[in-house]
Order: sequence, then C-alpha cells, then structure tokens
Amino acid sequence: METSKHNSLFSKENRLRNLVLIVVTIGVLMSAIDSTIVVLAIPSIDTSLNTFPAISVWVILAYIFMVTVFSTHVGRLGDIFGRSKIYNIGFLIFTISSLFCGLANNITTLIALRVIQGIGGAFITANSSAVVSDYFDVRERGKVFGITNLGWMLGAVIGVILGGFLIDIDWRWIFLINVPIGLIVGPIGLIRMKDVNKGSKEKLDIVGSILLALALLLISFSSFFIMNFGLEIISISLILSSLLFTFLFIIWEIKERHPLLDISLFNDKIFTFSIFAGFLQFAASFSVLFFLTLYLQGIRQLDAFHTSLVLLPGYLLGGIMGPFMGRIADRIGSRIPATLGLALLTLAYVLYAILLNENIPLFYISLITLLSGAGSSLFFPANIRAVMVSAPAGRYGVASGIYRTLNNVGMVLSFAISLNVASISIPRDVALAVFVGTNLNIGQTLSNEFLNGIRYSFIYSAVAMLIAAILSSFRGKEKL
Repeated sequence: METSKHNSLFSKENRLRNLVLIVVTIGVLMSAIDSTIVVLAIPSIDTSLNTFPAISVWVILAYIFMVTVFSTHVGRLGDIFGRSKIYNIGFLIFTISSLFCGLANNITTLIALRVIQGIGGAFITANSSAVVSDYFDVRERGKVFGITNLGWMLGAVIGVILGGFLIDIDWRWIFLINVPIGLIVGPIGLIRMKDVNKGSKEKLDIVGSILLALALLLISFSSFFIMNFGLEIISISLILSSLLFTFLFIIWEIKERHPLLDISLFNDKIFTFSIFAGFLQFAASFSVLFFLTLYLQGIRQLDAFHTSLVLLPGYLLGGIMGPFMGRIADRIGSRIPATLGLALLTLAYVLYAILLNENIPLFYISLITLLSGAGSSLFFPANIRAVMVSAPAGRYGVASGIYRTLNNVGMVLSFAISLNVASISIPRDVALAVFVGTNLNIGQTLSNEFLNGIRYSFIYSAVAMLIAAILSSFRGKEKL
C-alpha cells in the first residue's frame, strides 16, 4: 500500500485541495442563497423604496441576466488569465456589491448594484467547476462536484429559511449577510488559491464576446416580455433577433483564430449531450421551487419558515447523497446515474401534477421532495463531471462557462414558460403578482384555477425532464 506524503490525507497538497474545495463550495452556496432569498423580499422592497412589482422584479432579473450573459465570457477569461484569479476577483466583486446593495436608498441604485453583483456571481459560478477540475484528478471529480452541489442545494433552501427571518428584521440584511462570509472566506481564497494552469497567451475574442452577449441578452429580455405579455410580436422579434446573433456568433467563431467558444468542443458527443441535458434540466426544474412555494404560501397559507420545513427534507437528502452519488459516477461513468436521476425527477413532477390539491397532507409533499432530492444528487455531480472530463484542460473555464450559461438560459426560460402555462387558468396579472410574491392571498375564488395552472406547469416540467433523460441515456460513456 502506498503511504507517501503525497497520498496522505493530511499532506500539504491535500490540505490545500480541501481548502480550495471549501472556498468554492461556500461561493456556490452564497450564489444559491442569492438566487432564492431575494424573491421573498420583493414586497418589503416595494414598501421600503416606494416602488411597485413591475420595477422591483428587476432586482431579481438583473442578477439572473448578468450571470447568464457573462458566464461564458468570464469562463474564457479564466482560461486566459488564470481560473483561481478570476474566481477570487468575482468573490471580491460579489462581496462588495452585496454591501452596497444593502445600503441602497432607491430602486434604481439597487437594480444597478444587482447588475454588478450578477457580474461577480458570473465570475464565481463560471469558474467554480474549472477551479475544482484544476485541483482534483479525473477519478475524484464526481465526488467533489457532489460536494459543491451540496453547497448549491443547501444554499437554495437556506435562502428561503433565512429570508423569512431577515425580511422581518429588514430586507437589507438579505444582502448584508453576504458581507461577513465574504470577508472571512475571500482573503483565504486570495492568499491560498493559486492558478494550477497559468493561463494561455491567446487574445480576447472581442467581436465574439459582443455577439454572444447580444444573443443572450435578447433571449433573456424575450423571456421577461413573455412573462409579462405572453408571446406577442415584441417577444417573437426578440427571439428571432437572438437566433440571428447566435447564428452570426457561430459563423464568427468558426473563422476566429482565438475564439471565445471553441466550437470543436461540440464535436464530442458526451460533452454536447451533457450540456443540453443540463440545459433541459434547468428549463424543466428551476421554477418548481417557486411554484411549490407559491402553492404552500398562496393556497395552503403557510409562512416562509413552515414552507421551508416542508421542502427541506429533499434538499437535505440531495445534499447528503451528492458526494456519494458523485463517487459512483467516478467509478462507473456519468450516463447511468445522471439518467436515473432525471428519471426520478420526472417521476417527482408527475406525482406533483397528479396529487397536488388543497387538502393533500403536507407530509406527502415532503416525501416527493425526497424523490426529487435523490434525483438531483444523482444527476448534478455526474453531469458536470461528464462535461469537465470531456473538455481539454486548456478549455476548462470556457466549458464550465458554457455549462453555466445554458443552465441560466434554461432557468430564465423555465420561469417564462411555466408562468405562461400557469396563466392558462388564471389572469396573467394575477399569476405575475403571485409569482413575484406580492399577492400570496389569492382567495378561494381563484385558488382552484391557480392550482390547475400549477398542475399544468408541473406537466410541462415532467415532459421537459423526460426529454432530458432520453438525451442523457444516449450520451455514451466518458473516460474514468
């Protein structure tokens, strides 16, 4: 048995790797908290800053849009200038902007600061998987991605739990809570995290960056207009414009000597199928947490804290199982666990669609969350492992960035599509008010109609998830 210092659990190298993993996981956790906690604060922000939902909803959307638009770009910056360096810059931007978000005295300032915070979030999320891939061997990545997924899942539910407490004190604390965490963890990352890959001497692809940013921004704005007005002429125009810029971007990238996005990455079947399985998973699932929250608060009249208790079991199970399921992916490959995870998520959404009514015991919902939590723990670490193992070492940043970009596009589309499906049963303005948390008391008259709308949304999610499972099953087996 090998007992060298290099392989010792307590060797200097392993201590450093574990420290890097902790820093990255906390960064992912902070980003996940910010993805859910702000939704709960919209009514308080409206009152405090004397605004209204059509404006304050941009506090949510500005962050999401920036993470979506910049993920691939900053992933490429990580490949060129060093992934740890770019990650740490993002952590610093995120922490400082969180402080100023908490101090904002009007809605315009808050939205502008959320734009900056979203850029910091993109630096973090786009490079987190690349940093982990730099420090950990292929045979360990499933396990460590399972640990970072634990940070994401716990962060999402902590956002709901913390939101209920902090908003009662002052909505500003939902941003200020990031500051002490950032002040403790940020310096550790700056001092200890060094670039394993020193970067390349390739030039920045300015034209490609602009074309991709325009394509992503247009598809994001189209989702906003679809949420508010449905599939009108302006929404269709934005979608077509986005497709045009996407086409121009691809043509440019094929010809560019130092492209932002190495199109040849998509020649790898495992990489391509894994990327789009992840996209469909987000497009199917990201709105599920919000619709469950709206059901529990709007129809069952639970407060934020008790809502989080109903949803907590699935997140805890998924977080606990993640590292172990990732380890299984390290041993047998990603295809089987990822596909099984998507199948379990499909089943969970079918059960929501069938069983959800005004009187279902809340215990049953918690049981279904266990099913979805198990599915997530199987899918996420296995799928990101397949993406990163299939990417060349010099392209870890852009591979991670593409993955996060498409995930965020899926997330935005998930909101837009699910809201439109739900609004089949109730007026769009009521659906939007409930969606942004400004009207959770919809009354008996609309409760049945709203419940039908939620069911339709879960049916859409189940169908999209099933397509993702089929795609995942055909991806092939990556190297172990």
